[in-house]
Amino acid sequence: MNKFIIIGIVAVVLLGGGGGAAYYFLIMNAEIDGAQAAPEVDERAFIYVEIPPVVANFDVKGKMRYVQITTSFQTRDKDSGDTIKNNIPLIQSDLLTLMQGAKFNEINSPDGKQRFIKQIEKSVNNMFKNGKAPFEIERAMITGFVIQ
Repeated sequence: MNKFIIIGIVAVVLLGGGGGAAYYFLIMNAEIDGAQAAPEVDERAFIYVEIPPVVANFDVKGKMRYVQITTSFQTRDKDSGDTIKNNIPLIQSDLLTLMQGAKFNEINSPDGKQRFIKQIEKSVNNMFKNGKAPFEIERAMITGFVIQ
């Protein structure tokens, strides 16, 4: 009986010591040595650039439908904002091409609008990615949507 008590006490001490050592090496040292600094928050103000409306026509079951979309871009980089402003006709042309490639029912649904916004972001980023300065847009937004 005494052997079992001694073995139990030794097992508890070893498990407690092992747990304490694991906590120290895995948690405490990670906080001190390998802790990564919190990501820096971008303090720059937002810059919004609105693109004039783009109108596309769709044939829906033999009836002509028109969709007008106004988009805006959000960035924090002044040079990127200037790049967008200086290339509005190019961006409008690209938006028109994207709209003509979309299906009316898709572009008219909430999920379809979200996918279309992602296409716009990708397209505009690709358009200016090889410029002299890095190009940054945080997001594209549909700020106007009219169906006739």
